[in-house]
Amino acid sequence: MDNPKRWWLTPCGLDCSKCSIHLRTEQELDYWRKQNIDPEKIRCDGCRADRSGHHWSPECQILQCCVYGRKLEFCMQCPDFPCKVLDKWGQEHEHHAKAVKRLAIMKDAGIEEWLVEHGCS
Repeated sequence: MDNPKRWWLTPCGLDCSKCSIHLRTEQELDYWRKQNIDPEKIRCDGCRADRSGHHWSPECQILQCCVYGRKLEFCMQCPDFPCKVLDKWGQEHEHHAKAVKRLAIMKDAGIEEWLVEHGCS
């Protein structure tokens, strides 16, 4: 992980630096082996990586909207935050809900202030 911590924060608020898929932990790889999926296919270089590399969800609707459509770094910079898509996504898994909450906190604190406070700048 040569990239700065800020780089590992996704537009939707996930922290890729702690992701078991990105880190390719043995526990994560064992899970996929038990699903009869080749663990070599389980890779993700993060949302900010070159799109030609490995990405868990290359067609992610949130990434497409935030980064490519609106040219923003984080969803909470959007005037529509939180939108219906992000709200629905946040209800799918606990770590998604935490990511949306992280964005709300970042917005309230000010993005640069939050990033500095959390050692991401």
